[in-house]
Parts: sequence; C-alpha cells; structure tokens
Amino acid sequence: MKKKFNSLVIIRKSSSEIDWIIPVMEKMNEHVKFYTLFLNQKAYESLKKNNILFNRWQKISKYHYVQNKIDRIFFKIFKIMFGWFSKSLDKELAFKIHDFKFLKKKLKIKDSENLHFILNEFQKTSFWVNSIINKDDNIKLFLFPHTTHIYKYSKREINVFKKKKSKKECDAIFLGNKLDIDVWKYRLDKNKIYVTGHPKYDNFWQKTFEAKSKNIKKNNIILALKNITDEASFKATLYYLKIISGIVKKNKYFLTIKLPPYPQKELIEIINNLGFSNRRRYFSVSNENIFKLLKGANILINFNLSATSLDALSNGVPVIQLPAISKLKKRYGKNDSIYTKLRLVFKVSKTENLERKISYILKNKFKNKKNFTQNYYKYFPKKQKASEEVSKIILNKLI
Repeated sequence: MKKKFNSLVIIRKSSSEIDWIIPVMEKMNEHVKFYTLFLNQKAYESLKKNNILFNRWQKISKYHYVQNKIDRIFFKIFKIMFGWFSKSLDKELAFKIHDFKFLKKKLKIKDSENLHFILNEFQKTSFWVNSIINKDDNIKLFLFPHTTHIYKYSKREINVFKKKKSKKECDAIFLGNKLDIDVWKYRLDKNKIYVTGHPKYDNFWQKTFEAKSKNIKKNNIILALKNITDEASFKATLYYLKIISGIVKKNKYFLTIKLPPYPQKELIEIINNLGFSNRRRYFSVSNENIFKLLKGANILINFNLSATSLDALSNGVPVIQLPAISKLKKRYGKNDSIYTKLRLVFKVSKTENLERKISYILKNKFKNKKNFTQNYYKYFPKKQKASEEVSKIILNKLI
C-alpha cells in the first residue's frame, strides 16, 4: 500500500523528543513516510544509546540526516561577517543556510515528492521550519512536548506571555495535561490546543516494557540520577549515593541506580569509585529504559526538576523527591515543585527523614498506590489513547 503523506521529524536536543512522539509515529506508519532531521550529533547519539527507542525508530524513519557544523559553511561565514549590516541580508543568508533542496538531497526525498507536515518539539522551533514553509505554505506544523512534564509557570512569566502580541505559528500543539493550557492559551489560538495525554503512557506502548523475567527483587528502589552540571551537583550526587546506599544495605533493600540517557564520565566515575558494580547483592547500575525498570519497582527516588516523576506515577510507583542538586537554574537545594504542590510525590528535604519515609512507603504499598493513582488521574486521562488521538488530529488536518 502506497503511503499518502511525507513527514519531517526534527529532533533538537535528545532522545526524549523521540520518546514522546514515536508511539504516534507507529500509529501513523501505515499512512506516513517519516524522515528525521537531527540538529546535532549529540541528539543522534542520545537516541543511539537507548536501544529500545533506537530500534523502533529505525523501523519507522525511512531516512535520517544529522546536521553538520560545516554544512553550507560559506553562507555561515558570510552571515557572521556581513549579516549585521541589515536584517534583510541576515534573513536571506539564514534561508541560504537552511536550504530546503539541500535538505531533501540529504534525506533522499525526490524533487517531485512533497513534504506534508513537520513534527517539532514545542519549546524552540528550528529555523528549518521557517525555510521549508517559506517554500510551500501548505506544509503543516505540529508541535509536541520535548519531555513528559507539567509545565507550570509563575504568574510573572505568564504575564510576559500575555503582553507579547506575537503568537507562535503552528497548526496544532499537543499537551500532556490540562494544567499546561495556562501556559499556552496566551501564545496560541485556543482552537489549536489539544490536551491528549502523553503517548508513551498508552497501554499498547507500556506493554512493550513488561518484565519477562521472574527474578524481580523484593523492596526494589530506583534512584534516577541526573548528569553532573557543576561542582555542587557532583558533591550532592556523591553525598546522596552514600546516604541511600547505606540505608539500602542496612535494611536489606535492593537499589537500582538509573543512569540518565546520556551519562557523563564524571557520573560514571562517582559510581565506579563507590564500587556499586561489585556489590550485586544490594545494587545494580542500569541504563535500561525507565519503564522497563519501573515494572519491578516499589519506589522511585529522584531529584527536583526530574521528568521521571510522571513516568513512575503512570506505572503506579510512588515517588520520593529530593532537593534540586544543580545551580544552573537557580533551584539548588529547593524542593518545592508542581509535583509536591499537587501532592503527586513525597517530599524529603532532610536526609535524616529519608529512611523513615522509605520504610513507610514499603509498609503501606497498596494504600500509597491507591492515593497517588487517584491524584494522578485528576490531571491525566484514564485509559488514555493519546497516540491514536494525536494521529487522528494530524490526519484530519491533512485531508
């Protein structure tokens, strides 16, 4: 059966963007040929390190291209040297750098073939979108979250959106929950906003990660680590790893240390120095997909600003949130978040309370699961079919 539509998927930063959109791509695969543009090598490597996502993406995306810094180098140099002379020259050179014919050749799209729609994460639209739609304004643009998170902004930030007269251009934006509407209703026409839920929480997708092994550890705790961003996060990671490993060993729990998708050598160095790989009775270090690990987990421990909270809650796993460990976003040491405000997670700010909180959760597994699940479904659709819904919205807008 010949596929009716061609789509360009633009990946800006990491595999988390593919993680959000790939269930939709699978649902649409019968009707759509997908081509993927990675805006940098790091984004591609991030996906390559995630075996499950990479293998499924390879089956769907017909061709891909990783943007290179030396692409269209003459125009880039010219833009740096002379673009400041005038806005029109600067813009003209930007279009030359992001030449659609050049991109079509790299993606092996025939000149006679049309592109029908673009998928791009919603925070920052690539200039490739401007260039492509400038050539053909019939091409649709659909925006989606770059990760699963509740995007709750302060009143001051929302007032900034209110004052801005220019609105984001797109044909539709897909949101994970109704709370995100407050952020986007001043930046987009309301009829373009669709609350669909997060596709990766769909039942059909979650079945992919069901544990086949019967060797599931009792009182299994997952600690989701973040990458080292500064000296403060290095010291905090080392500190919390020592505290939590001590609690685990004392109480004969089992700790799975979950590495981030693109772990830095500084983080690996900390883990190796603490010797977790040699103490397999109580510990394991894993780069497996978070959902695969959650299927056999009793608790997830993470740091403030982590996107893993919703991953755990969607699987009925209680979450303990520790304070933010990075100084990059001026949140270091703070432990208030949208998740604590909505009572979706347990907040532990002092390490002396951590052992007691873990014990309480493990002793009251069913009670905690029921309470947190009820809270979770106040904001997220129950028995959702987000992939199907997003697919239908896109296809209806193409017809």
